[in-house]
Amino acid sequence: MLFRSISVSDLHPSFYGSAELDTRHSQFYLLGMYVGMGGLGWSPYFNVNAYSLHYRFDSNVANSDSTLSAISPTIGMAYAGRNHGVSFGAGYTWVNNPDAGAPGAEGGGSNGATVSFGAYNNGTGRSRMHTQLLSNYNFGSQYLWARGRASVPFRNSTRHPARIGAEVVGQGGGKDLLKSNSFQGGPTLEYTWTPQLRTTGAVGYKSVGGSRFASRESAGYLKLEFSFSP
Repeated sequence: MLFRSISVSDLHPSFYGSAELDTRHSQFYLLGMYVGMGGLGWSPYFNVNAYSLHYRFDSNVANSDSTLSAISPTIGMAYAGRNHGVSFGAGYTWVNNPDAGAPGAEGGGSNGATVSFGAYNNGTGRSRMHTQLLSNYNFGSQYLWARGRASVPFRNSTRHPARIGAEVVGQGGGKDLLKSNSFQGGPTLEYTWTPQLRTTGAVGYKSVGGSRFASRESAGYLKLEFSFSP
């Protein structure tokens, strides 16, 4: 393995955020910061994010709305190759107004230790397909979130600032009779405004169910994301 020594000048912070809305009256907002190191090989990283989830136990019952919020720091190790990389992390999530099986709580709906895994590959050649896998598990709420994405340059041009692709997201967990699960997928559009700023939009279909619901429900969703690396 290749490990690198650490100095303050090697630290590279980046900021990211997302907002997701669906037709089940669910809204999820997230804001975070990632601090890593440039260059190749293994190096430590620190990540922290805060999120808020507004949701309904039953989309047909207007007074079943609830909101939870959380903060989740993580430390770990990341490996960066020339066109690929992986990361492993561990942390803890603190939740206000906890609900272990809240549908759509990406980091988990109750207090608990967490583990995370990420991997990416930036393909070479004419298509230059990018693939990414992210996942997180909260032991306190027994909740798993995972997302896979793939994209290619728009118009098959490596110089075009836009990339088109697709995402698939699965998540679920909880305890006792308050379990939920959600599966969603749809097309994505990524646009690089500057070398430091990138945005991504996604629209698609979501299916939500689990023991806390009388029947499985479906919804359309819209998601907007940004990442900024000064």
